[in-house]
Parts: sequence; structure tokens; C-alpha cells
Amino acid sequence: MRFPRSVSAACVALVCACGQSAPSEKTAPTAEASPAAPQASDAPAARPAGDTCRSWADLDPATLPPLPETPYSATFERVWRTVLEKHFDPTLACKDWPALRAEYGAKLTAVADGPAAYKVMNDLLETLGQSHFKVVPPFSGAEPEERSGGPARVPVGVRMIGEQLVVVDPALGGAVSGVPAGAALVKLGDRTAESLIARARSEAMRPGEVAYHAAFEAGRALSCQPGQKVSLTFLDPGAGDAEVTKDVACVTPPGELVSLGNLRDLPTTVEHRMLEREGSGPKIGYIAFNYWMLPMVERVKAAMTDLRGQGMEALVLDLRGNPGGVGAMSIPVARLLLRESGSLGKLQFREFAQEFNVAGDPGAFAGPVIVLVDEGTASTSEIFAAGLRDLGRVRVAGARASAGAALPSLLERLDNGALLQYVVGDYHSAKGTVAEGDGVSPDITAVETRADFVAGRDPVLAAAVAAFDSKSP
Repeated sequence: MRFPRSVSAACVALVCACGQSAPSEKTAPTAEASPAAPQASDAPAARPAGDTCRSWADLDPATLPPLPETPYSATFERVWRTVLEKHFDPTLACKDWPALRAEYGAKLTAVADGPAAYKVMNDLLETLGQSHFKVVPPFSGAEPEERSGGPARVPVGVRMIGEQLVVVDPALGGAVSGVPAGAALVKLGDRTAESLIARARSEAMRPGEVAYHAAFEAGRALSCQPGQKVSLTFLDPGAGDAEVTKDVACVTPPGELVSLGNLRDLPTTVEHRMLEREGSGPKIGYIAFNYWMLPMVERVKAAMTDLRGQGMEALVLDLRGNPGGVGAMSIPVARLLLRESGSLGKLQFREFAQEFNVAGDPGAFAGPVIVLVDEGTASTSEIFAAGLRDLGRVRVAGARASAGAALPSLLERLDNGALLQYVVGDYHSAKGTVAEGDGVSPDITAVETRADFVAGRDPVLAAAVAAFDSKSP
């Protein structure tokens, strides 16, 4: 059985965006060039709070008082100015952006080191209350808890179930960890599960984000160098929850490596199969992929072709743990499911808008489709699920809503080697649905427990299969 993937630390730490790396010049971001690229329009930029908010589009930063001189002031100024110039909303959510510059810039005089300075910068970005804002420190100067341990990882999938970090998949790419499914982690290397969950709570802007951040923190703690061993302490369900410690060898994640801008060598996978069933009911195909990257489109198409050749009558598209990627990939994948043309929604940038228009394909798969989501389903995955649901083409199943991190963003490398991820657009589906914040809520809700994973059950997938058998639309 395939279990939900944990959030990928490699992607979440840098970019789970619908866009690309930032261009070197001040040009509007565009989707990847492709015949199915979103279409631009001249719609006016969205201003969430209306005309009563001050637009900072005409502000000349040179007229502002200089910041206090510190080793980090230049980087802070670059972060502040980038948001000023490139955010989709020139009112910056009705914030007094110059006043915040002065307030947070002054805090730099009290910081003792780099991590504290980057925290000030991230605190500034958090005042906007939006996803996809982050300053990632240079790896050479980051504290151990702030940097990835390496390109490999301990071969387990971990998610927050209840108040515990639970192993939902005991293997990765054929590498078996020896840690049983359903084990509750107590310690991951030198980090306690309790401290990781506490950090997740401090990072989350909303209660629904805690599980998202917890999976990310666990993924970061489980990253390591190939061949390295990481000590895991866990409650073993097969031994009455006795506390067990095991050293687990790290493995390189499987999959074709794909790079995009500052995102390097992401291991991309596409999985498909026909689901085994007992009794009568439609023949159900299953497809899952872990990132939205344009080179993966042909693999998804091939999976669809194979499943249809096996007589598929209904489809489960599993986007659990898929944190996003290139928004343009959503269009050719959606076309595999749409016989009539439609829109997945609109990305509103500062000076123009992009419509995710999908040309209908008379030969597209016409059977019922259910999309699986969890707290790790973010960005392009949310746009895809929300857009197709508003078109009446899919239903959504999950134990909880998706991440609520749907805004398109760009990555920009700063002069000192740090990375800045920043929002450049706003998303609404064709019916006005907003995935940012609350996420995409399931139409079909399943309850997940630790006991499910101990027993090898996937309640979300089971609920989707049951929904195909019901008479509901």
C-alpha cells in the first residue's frame, strides 16, 4: 500500500511556487514557455482593501531615512525593497511599509548573529500574513537547525497525526527503514519530536498550518548525507509502544532529477497502477506524482494512456504531499481530464493577469475523478484541485484541508548568498474560490488515526474508492 508522502523539505524550504526563479532584471514573471501557457490579460492589479489603502507604487526609497548601520542592513534593505517593487498589491495589504522598514530595521542593532538578523527579516515578511515569503540564510552561516543535512534522507515518510509525528511510510524507493508503520517518533537524530512540533506551532500563522510545518520540520531533521546513519527513537506499536532506538541508513530519494532555476536536482516520480478491488464497482486507476515540473508531463500522459488501456473507468489522482512547482504544468494535465474548454482560474500580478485557460480535448478521460489532498498539498496542486472542482470536473478527498499556500512566488539570490522567496501574484479560481489561507477543503472527509497506519490502512484512499461506489455525484 502507498501512504501519503511527507512534505518535501527540499522544495518547501526554498520554493513551492507556481512561478520560476526571479529574473535578473525587473521584468514581469512569466510561466514556462509552452503552447499551453496561461494567457495574459490587461486586468488591473488587485487591491485587497480597496481604494482607501495607500499605494506605495510611487514611493521613492531614496527619500527615506537611512537604516542604522549593521552587518545585515544592506540585506534587509534589499528584502524590503524587493517586496515594495514586486508584490502584486501595491498597497502591501494596507501596511505602512516605510514605517515597518524603520521599525524592523532598528531591531537589527540588537541582534547578536546572523540567525537573529534573518529572523528579523522573516518577522517583517510575516506582517503581510501570506504564504511564500521567506528569507533562507546562506547555508554556510546557518545554525544547524536551519540547514538541510544533505541530499539524502532517512527512508521513512512522517506526518503529524493527532499530536504525534507518525511514520506513515516505512520505506522510500524500495529502501526499507526497519521502523514499523505507525511508529510514533520520539527523537529524530538530535531533535526531539516535541521540539519539532513546538517549532511548527511557532512557524504556523494559522492552526491548520501546524501539520504542514511539522511534516516539513520532520523532513528537515531526516535529511542527511548518503550512507550516513541517523538515530531514531520511537514508540514501537508491535512491542506495546515500548521505546526503541534504531540507527537507520540514509538513502538518495529515487526519481528522475529535474532542476529549475535555484531548485536543483529534485527527484521527481510518477506512480500509477490499477487499484485492486473486491466485489463489483468501477475499474479505478491511480496516479500520483510529487512535483509539478514540465518535464514530467509526458510521464503523466503515459500513465493515463496505460491506465485507460487497462480499462480504467474512474481515476484517483493523489496530490498528497505534492508541494507545487511550475504552474504551467497544470494546464496539460488538466487537459487530460477536460473534454470541454475551461479555466482553472486567474493569477493576478502587479501589472497584468494570467488566465489558466485549458483547451478541451474531445479524447480526454471522461470518467469520474477524485483528487486526494493533505496538509502537504500546496501551491500548483491547490490551484489544480480548486480549479477543476469549480469546473465540476473533480471531487476532493482528504483528512484535512490542503496547505492554503497557493500564491505564486519567485526566488531571488541575494548578494550574500541568502535566498529570498517572495509573492508576486494572487490566485482566484474561475468561480472566485481562494485557496490561500484556508486551503482546499475536502468534499469527502476521512478520519486518520495512528492505528490506521499501524494496520496498513489508507483511510483517505478507501474513502475515495467508496465514493465511486456511491450514488452521490
